[in-house]
Order: sequence, then C-alpha cells, then structure tokens
Amino acid sequence: MAEDWKIRVDRNRCDKPGCPLPTSKAYFALLEFPECVRRDLCDACFADYERRCDADKPPVFWRAARRSSASKEPVLDLVSLRALFDRLAGHTDERARALRYFCALLLIRKRVLRMERPRTQEQERADLVVVDPKVKKEEREPILLFAPELDLDNLDGLKAELLAAIGESDESPAEGPAEVGEGESAPDRSESTT
Repeated sequence: MAEDWKIRVDRNRCDKPGCPLPTSKAYFALLEFPECVRRDLCDACFADYERRCDADKPPVFWRAARRSSASKEPVLDLVSLRALFDRLAGHTDERARALRYFCALLLIRKRVLRMERPRTQEQERADLVVVDPKVKKEEREPILLFAPELDLDNLDGLKAELLAAIGESDESPAEGPAEVGEGESAPDRSESTT
C-alpha cells in the first residue's frame, strides 16, 4: 500500500543553460500523473511545460518558495494549497483524489474550507462534505470527498509523502524549498483552475 502513495521527486533540474532555478527564491512545483512525480521548474521552464500540455489536461501545480528561515516547520501558502485542491478536482487518478482529500483536511484545519452536514443521500455516501465559507450560502456547491484506503501502519510515510508533494523535506532547512507562507510574497502569476 505504501508504494501506491510514493510521490517521487524528479531530482533532474533544468538543463537549460543559465536556468535560474538553483538560485530562485520562488519557483513552480508540479505533480505529474499517473506517475505521481513532483518536478520543480523556474518560471520560463514552467511556461514552456504549460504550453506543451494538452488543453484538456492542465498541469497540477502550485507556487513555492525557498525556505528563508532555519525552521524545519513546513510553511503553507493557503492560496496555493486551495488552488492545488481545485486543480486536483479534474483528475480521476486514485493518488490525485487521495491527495485532494488530504489537502481538504489541511484547508479545513486552516478554516479555508468548512465541513457541512450531509443533506442528500449522495452526500451521505461521501466521507467528507466541504464548502467554501467565502461563497454566499445560496450559491455554495458542496464538494463531496471520499477518504482513501489507508494502512494505519504507514501513516507516518503518508505524511512524509504529502510533505514531499508540497515541499522537499530531505534538504537542509536553509536551502530546501518550502511553500510561500502567509504574509510572504511570491511573484504574481495568473493561474487558471480546473
């Protein structure tokens, strides 16, 4: 079961001469399915990658930044995490659906999403019904999520895999990437969600 959750990190950095990725404060992290590979790209390389993608299969990505403090705590950019949650909605791959479920749990914890009581039979079948509290009540569409199958013996491994998806945890804190935290800024980029 743990192998089903393995998010591989592509350690092959951009091979374009003069690529600014190694020294960039901000970059794009993307997740490729069904292989479940995370890649980090500079702005220019990401734009090239995005142009090559099929229009009906946009990339699953988020904006990330290099860690600037000596803290080992992951720093989440809630806007990027919410955008990742929305982008994962269009993917039917089990790992993508499971990652979306875990993103929802983080977003509920940070009050970006709110759990709601099931009101229909369809909602009763879901493990989690969430809404965006910023949307007017009469315009809210509940989002139905189903919990992935978990092996309780491997929960620490799953946590590590989720952290690997949103920030590399095996690099030293001073040089490893992390998500852009609340109050920090990253270069703006228009993102379309699916």
